[in-house]
Amino acid sequence: ARLRDSIFGLEDIFAHRQVLHASEPQKTWQETLSKIQALLRTNRAINRVEGYDISNISGTDATGSMVVFANGRPDKSQYRKFRIKTVQGISDVDMIEEVLRRRFNHPEWPYPDLIVVDGGSPQLNAALTVVRSLSPNAYRLIPPGVTALAKREEVLYTESGRSIFLKRQDSAILHLFQRIRDESHRFARAYHHKLREKLFATVSAV
Repeated sequence: ARLRDSIFGLEDIFAHRQVLHASEPQKTWQETLSKIQALLRTNRAINRVEGYDISNISGTDATGSMVVFANGRPDKSQYRKFRIKTVQGISDVDMIEEVLRRRFNHPEWPYPDLIVVDGGSPQLNAALTVVRSLSPNAYRLIPPGVTALAKREEVLYTESGRSIFLKRQDSAILHLFQRIRDESHRFARAYHHKLREKLFATVSAV
């Protein structure tokens, strides 16, 4: 329990630091946006970025998160959390697919300009499966760029098939994608731990 509390404390510190770093002047965001557009080879405006991650231990009480960055800044009022319902066992790929399907069942939520899922090619393909299954009208309204960000090497996998090593790119681009990935990870873990704490409290009471 002490170790858990220490981890939560550190995560809160880093989350606070990330929010401070994200609070950059609008001019700086426009410069970063131009660099991201060049990196992804698109002229499409990227105002809303959604980050997704999965948290589970031994496949129990698995959770998914959706965090939103608007113009480079986290918008916590738009965050959403998901308790995995249809996937049995441990399969982050299937869980990502479930979370995205449920997300796009909410057309009242603003559509993303860019999706960033935690993971590599398998997670990217799961996200693409969902996006490409949308109705033509919905797909036309999005149409999101879909990417997956792998840890350690910080490789960004894109729907065009390119693998971009972000450590070789401008530091502003690297830091933005890291913030999105880390924030989605933090939010998924926080919800996962909350569910497990409720479970342990129930067991203790019994």
